Amino acid sequence: MVATVERNPVYLQNPDVVVREVDEDGALLFNPDSNSIRVVNRTGLLIWELCEKGSNVPALVAGLKETFDKAPEDDVPAQVEAFLAELVQNGFLGQEGDDVQSSEPEGRQR
Repeated sequence: MVATVERNPVYLQNPDVVVREVDEDGALLFNPDSNSIRVVNRTGLLIWELCEKGSNVPALVAGLKETFDKAPEDDVPAQVEAFLAELVQNGFLGQEGDDVQSSEPEGRQR
């Protein structure tokens, strides 16, 4: 019998990303490392906030379902995974074990 290991990564915010909440409907994320901007709605902002101290997909889905009563049961995990993949690809988030430390030189980190 072969044991399978299910990968369930923990996602973390890039500490260099600047967040500007525009209004109750969303925010702007700015990544100075890549000079990228991402506009997020309330759902995206909640996912971002839940990743502050690290979170995995099941915990994010649970947080969304707790906050948004009408979240479609079947679609949420796939949509969360797609959003996370985009944020990781563009450097807004990292995964536990990745180098998500500040890009500032030693001694100048916040």
